[in-house]
Amino acid sequence: MDWLTPLTGLVGVVAGAATSYASTHQAQKQQLADARLAREEAERAAVAAANAQALTALLGHIRKAPPDSSLLDVPSGDSEELAAREEDWWKDLLEYIEPAQVAALEVRDVEVRTLIVEGLTLIHDSRYYNLGVYRRSREWLLMGTVHHLIACVFAWRRDDSTMPEPNGRYKRLKEAWEYEEEVRRIEAEERESA
Repeated sequence: MDWLTPLTGLVGVVAGAATSYASTHQAQKQQLADARLAREEAERAAVAAANAQALTALLGHIRKAPPDSSLLDVPSGDSEELAAREEDWWKDLLEYIEPAQVAALEVRDVEVRTLIVEGLTLIHDSRYYNLGVYRRSREWLLMGTVHHLIACVFAWRRDDSTMPEPNGRYKRLKEAWEYEEEVRRIEAEERESA
């Protein structure tokens, strides 16, 4: 009996099935990887769009800022009106910062998410900074900070290898924040030692 022919046929069928299974498995694996990549790209695009929309709305509100009374020589009769306009503007600012903070929480990249949240905190707290040393309006510094945050969102969206360098306005606002933090630390130490 010739047993070699059926054995050869069986080996061929098994080898063909194994090859077919391996190539099908590899193709399915590649399809899953491609689908995951497409889903991640679509998610990144949606998150970047939400952040861009929130930051652009914030930028629009900053452009409507009343003149910075600390930089102006305001006649005494007009100072109350200007102070009221500033107060209203600061109250409304939070309505623009909160959506931007929520949108930032969707960013999966820890570095970018932290940068956006910190930048928004700088903007929110800038009301309490002494910006007079920079001889620039608060609006100018805040707009530069938002521009930096927008640039970082789109660098992340493009999957750039590095984030853009902070612009000068962002750096100045951060310096003012660091100065105020240092002042608070010193005052707290003085209170504790007294």
